[in-house]
Amino acid sequence: MLKQMYTHQDNTSTFVHKGVPLVWIADCYQALGYRALAKRFLMHTLCEDAIACEGRLNPLDIGAYHRLVWQFGLPHKMIQDYAVKMAGFASKKSEYKLFPEAILLELDSDWQTEIPTAQEVTQFVSNTFYIRHLMRQLGDGTGTALERLAHYLMSCIPGIRVARRKKSFSSDYDLVCAVDGSDVDFRSELGRYFVCECKDWNHSANFTSFAKFCRVLDSVKARFGVIFSKNGISGDAHTTDAVREQLKVFQDRGLIIVALDEGDLEALAEGKSLIAILRHKYEVIRLDLRPS
Repeated sequence: MLKQMYTHQDNTSTFVHKGVPLVWIADCYQALGYRALAKRFLMHTLCEDAIACEGRLNPLDIGAYHRLVWQFGLPHKMIQDYAVKMAGFASKKSEYKLFPEAILLELDSDWQTEIPTAQEVTQFVSNTFYIRHLMRQLGDGTGTALERLAHYLMSCIPGIRVARRKKSFSSDYDLVCAVDGSDVDFRSELGRYFVCECKDWNHSANFTSFAKFCRVLDSVKARFGVIFSKNGISGDAHTTDAVREQLKVFQDRGLIIVALDEGDLEALAEGKSLIAILRHKYEVIRLDLRPS
């Protein structure tokens, strides 16, 4: 049902209220014990309801309301404030009205308090329609679409909170990611914080931009970083330039930077797991594996 609704929206660019299937999905995840995913889908449901009622929620009519209050402990005022903000975003831009995921990226992360279970943390659940929507905007010269896409993809990994466009006294961070919950698989080596850089360029990210990103990670004592670069990083054909530096910074400083290019984004739009892609790229650098 949800896929058909998104298909209709994609074909007509008109809003369809998707609250019913979204709240059903939330209930299913709650029954599985996947509380972080259940809460995310309830927030998506709240977005849909807030749009439909223009921010004026009636708790008796909103299916997500009592679930967020009684199952997850969100206070009434927080839900009401979020609803007003959600409706406000939806009135400004069609993307916000069509995709609750887009609205959720604009809110704070105060609602993200659930620690994912060991089983839940392996799940990567994304909206491929929204991924495609953002990919169609790549190359517009602003870089905003790639930043939003990277923000969305990283936020779909259970246990990761993401903040976009943060500034320090010396640097601008495209994305700052915080890892919450149990340490599992390769993520046990990442540390609690890492940074992502976005390069929506018509050429690959070169040695200079790669080295600059390394310095940013050093300054925040991060052991891991991700570059979202539409055209990858330079030197891939012969393991030179930025690719060579990618290997050297791990061998010299134990710092791992993985790069995701347009091919990886296409795979994600087809439903592949970002967790699986990151794990593979992490192991290639960590173990100095030859291309298969």
